[in-house]
Amino acid sequence: MSSPARLAQAMRAPWAVSPGSLAAALLPAGRVSTEHIAMPFDALYGDRWPSAPLWIVAVQLDTGRRVVFGQDGAPPATPAEAIQASCAIPAFFEPAVIGGTRYVDGGVHSTTNADLVGAEQPDLVLISAPMSAARGAVRMGPASAMRQVVRLSLAREIAALRGRSITVMTFQPTAADLAEMGTDSLDPAVVGPVARQVRATTTARLSRADVKQRLAALRPT
Repeated sequence: MSSPARLAQAMRAPWAVSPGSLAAALLPAGRVSTEHIAMPFDALYGDRWPSAPLWIVAVQLDTGRRVVFGQDGAPPATPAEAIQASCAIPAFFEPAVIGGTRYVDGGVHSTTNADLVGAEQPDLVLISAPMSAARGAVRMGPASAMRQVVRLSLAREIAALRGRSITVMTFQPTAADLAEMGTDSLDPAVVGPVARQVRATTTARLSRADVKQRLAALRPT
């Protein structure tokens, strides 16, 4: 168990616990370092954040609190440190330590965290949801349970955004995409085939007239 403290909190206030943060606390801590993921960003940015808005989401392992690095009020961190935290998949990568606090992947809270942009009231929100699945792409069953859970969570976030009159467009794996992705998303051998398949799927979708109409907000004025 990677965080007995989080389990103790959950027992005291179970209504305030997200399933993902509890699962992360119950799983053993990962042992694979994320330093290699952070190195290119450390070389690119150092301790300075880009001038354009950049939000990087992680979750405090011992409290379950979602933290959005790059937003006002977030704990101090460099872009590379924030990326390390956001990539720390529980039970695989070791938690990232920033300012003495352990962080894990922001996907523990939500695999998309699309709700964060609602307050910005944008004209259009594009959501990439590789852990979900397009409607009809998978059948109900143990093998697809996680994707179904993610799809339901995503649906709630989309409904909240559309409730603010925000146009939303999602990109979720189709059946053809999932066939290429297989069951091991960390297998480097599938990167090339998956990239080619997803490019073909996305290009075909972007060529549709209804999609072009929804993306009109991206055209320069």
